[in-house]
Amino acid sequence: MNDSIRSITVRYYLVWAWYTLGPFIVFAIYPLFLRSRGLDQFEINVVSAVFVLMTFLTDLPTGAFADAAGRRAATVAGCVLHACAFLIYLLSHRYWQFMFAAAIDGLGTTFGNGPIDAWAIDALDGAGFEGAKDALFSRKFQLSQVVGMCAALAGAYVAQLDIAIPIALAAVVWIATGISAALMMTGGARPAQPKSAEQMLQEVRRRSIDSTRLGFADRNVRWLSVAGLLSALLWYGWGQEWQQYFNHSLRAGIARVGWVSVALIAAQVMGLEVAARMRVASENRASLIAAMTGFAAAAIIAAARTGSHVYLAVGAIMAATFAMGIAGPIGFAWFNEVIQGENRATLLSFSTTMSTLGGIIGLPAQGRLVDAFGISAAWQIAALVSMTQVFCYLALRPRPVARNSVESA
Repeated sequence: MNDSIRSITVRYYLVWAWYTLGPFIVFAIYPLFLRSRGLDQFEINVVSAVFVLMTFLTDLPTGAFADAAGRRAATVAGCVLHACAFLIYLLSHRYWQFMFAAAIDGLGTTFGNGPIDAWAIDALDGAGFEGAKDALFSRKFQLSQVVGMCAALAGAYVAQLDIAIPIALAAVVWIATGISAALMMTGGARPAQPKSAEQMLQEVRRRSIDSTRLGFADRNVRWLSVAGLLSALLWYGWGQEWQQYFNHSLRAGIARVGWVSVALIAAQVMGLEVAARMRVASENRASLIAAMTGFAAAAIIAAARTGSHVYLAVGAIMAATFAMGIAGPIGFAWFNEVIQGENRATLLSFSTTMSTLGGIIGLPAQGRLVDAFGISAAWQIAALVSMTQVFCYLALRPRPVARNSVESA
């Protein structure tokens, strides 16, 4: 490895480490902060739905900006927007103000979706890097998880002094991340020719129409995307509720919530590691993913029914995230296999749209259930609904060839 490649690699890891700090420092306390400012669970989940909707609506325009203005400019712009969003969060006390902050935060997220990785690939290629980059991205993921666990734990402990402190720290971290990106993300490809607003609108319209038509026409894509929607009905809302469940329902305290966040991240990493080492035959994928997603939903039901047993609840949700860590990459690889060809981007867009729709529906619906019946009941209802995705996967199992048909052939 020459000095130029080594320098790019080190800078890539440093930028990613900074970029990981911002979201993870509030990972364990974000919904608790919103609740401390007077929001109920429905309102907290609607704020999150605004974030999800904003990321969906602005993904294509911000991607075009990154291509036109450059990866570094897009990353810095995203960091500035994140910092502004967390400053707004810090100063907000009204429902609509938090929704506005979430919209800004969502916009910042789409600016940062992909430019760092794209910059590293372009810069390494320009420096003469040869071979696959799997090891680079694998180490980046490992680094992100370690930094994320440390940041989540630190944020939870600091929140014991004042739950608003991690929000303020996140704003400072995002500013520092923007500065590090501006200084370190040098080199790479030149910006492309910018697209006009009219061209982007036409592309959005074309992609929306084509993805819907092609997605529903393809049996595999249709069932896998519906399964993604059903999964999102549970997991998007659950991500905004487990903190409240442990901090208030089980009276674990904010510091323990930080340790729970570490346990969840670790369980997911273990699941991903198992998935990376598994060799699953194509005819067994549907059954495996059905088993893992069904088990994960059942584990959430178990966590909701543990009563006051904190450690049993932690074990149950670790089992759930472990199972989803296995199912996720295997399902993603399966989906990419069935959409090979010129329509790949269009059909990926359809899958993303379905998952986003599930999140936008599931977040407020689950929040309303929490306020009406409590977190335990809401999780059980959402998990039972999510469990129906098992039938989507089972519908895609290879059909056995009839013995008579084989003999006649």
